[in-house]
Amino acid sequence: MLTSRVTVCCSMHGLNQSCFRTNYIISFRCLADRAKAVDSGAQEKESFQYYTIASEQVTKGPSPKHGTDVALRRISLVDLAKSKLYEAQSFYDEFSGMNEVKVAQNKVIEIQDQLQLVQERRRHILLELTLVRKQLQDIHIELQKATRGEHRYVELIKQEFDVLAREKEKNQIFQIIDQEERELFSHLTAAVKTSHEKERTQANNVKYWSIIASGVGALLGIVATSINYYFRNTQFETIRKAAEENNRKLAGMEKQLVNLETSIGRMNVEWNRYLSEKRVAEQRRVARSSAESWGGYFRRHLSRFARVFIPKA
Repeated sequence: MLTSRVTVCCSMHGLNQSCFRTNYIISFRCLADRAKAVDSGAQEKESFQYYTIASEQVTKGPSPKHGTDVALRRISLVDLAKSKLYEAQSFYDEFSGMNEVKVAQNKVIEIQDQLQLVQERRRHILLELTLVRKQLQDIHIELQKATRGEHRYVELIKQEFDVLAREKEKNQIFQIIDQEERELFSHLTAAVKTSHEKERTQANNVKYWSIIASGVGALLGIVATSINYYFRNTQFETIRKAAEENNRKLAGMEKQLVNLETSIGRMNVEWNRYLSEKRVAEQRRVARSSAESWGGYFRRHLSRFARVFIPKA
């Protein structure tokens, strides 16, 4: 008896380092026994079962999302700077008239390319016309050598007729191409003249706008200098007034200090006089008390004793 064997095939779709997809599909393929596959071909089918596995189970490594965001941010900043520079350049070209000069120059280049192509065609037709005329000369030489009654003479006449028709056709084409070349040359001359006029106009515009910009810049510089000078003068006047006010206050305070000093000196003189008078009076009192008797003392202080011992009515 044959044992059954199961083969499992895993296929992961979308497994990459960027991890932009969140899920991965794994398909399991189950094959039947070899004996059953030999017995019935209809039963030889492959059955698939699909399971969904989250991206966190597949890869647990660090995600480069932060680095990608930084790179995208840098690219966006560079693109933004380029777009701003392109807009500034476009505005300058349109303002100075450089766009018209570029259009005129492109027209000159286009007409010059067309003229070169027409000249190549003219040289080619001229070469073909030269070959046809050379062939016609050869036929004329052969006709001069041939006799009129011969069959070869008739063939040469037919060839001459064909060559003459070709020569006429080539000549007409050559004239048409030559006329076209002359028209293109006149157009090229006019385009070159127009381009030169546009360039002169653009140069004059740039020169005039440069002069105007210089004048405006000088005027703005004068105005800015005047405003700065005015503000500086205003600040200087404010500082000068504040200094004068401070000097006035200092003078008043100095005067007050002088008056105070004078008053203090006068008070010191009066106090010294008072002390000296008090010292003299004390000396006199001491001298009088030492020479005074008890009777005189009582007589002198009798009124004080009366006030103490005799009550008022």
